[in-house]
Amino acid sequence: MKPVLALVTLALVLAACGINAERSAHVIDPHSVPSGLMSPASTTTQVLASTAHVAVYLEGEQHLVIASRTVAVPATLGSALAELAQGVTSAESAEGLVSPVSTATPISLTGLNGGTAVVNVASSFANLGGQDQIIAAAQIVYTLTLFPGVGQVTIRVRGRPAQVPTETGRLSPGPLTREDYANLAPL
Repeated sequence: MKPVLALVTLALVLAACGINAERSAHVIDPHSVPSGLMSPASTTTQVLASTAHVAVYLEGEQHLVIASRTVAVPATLGSALAELAQGVTSAESAEGLVSPVSTATPISLTGLNGGTAVVNVASSFANLGGQDQIIAAAQIVYTLTLFPGVGQVTIRVRGRPAQVPTETGRLSPGPLTREDYANLAPL
């Protein structure tokens, strides 16, 4: 008899904890509604970024200068090179910045082999004057080695291996690193 009495008591306790069904709707006093439930629902939506920023390196007085450019997501080596090829903006020009590499367009990434970016430039790269060619190579090297996993750059002229001057004027077949242009590093 005790087990039956325990089951009946348990059933009565559980029934008392339940929510009763209402036969009709009724108005609830707004002051008895928990805080926040009467506020309108948020209409905020998260917008994913469709642009990113890349750094390109331009020639300033005695050293390279970092400039930020906006590109479509994801920012890639190719999009950074495309921005570098555009040259300086009017605002950058007004600040005295120049971009020798922008005269050697088109510039394109032709490969990425074990941390070495392979870049193809137009034949006009070979026609740049000594210091301008050094700066142009440094612009490419600094811009691309800013990307994770890229530590070196090989520059080809019209698809052919090229001897590219380092900051000392020494010709190198590459791959080139930031150390080859350390004295041109941004301050």
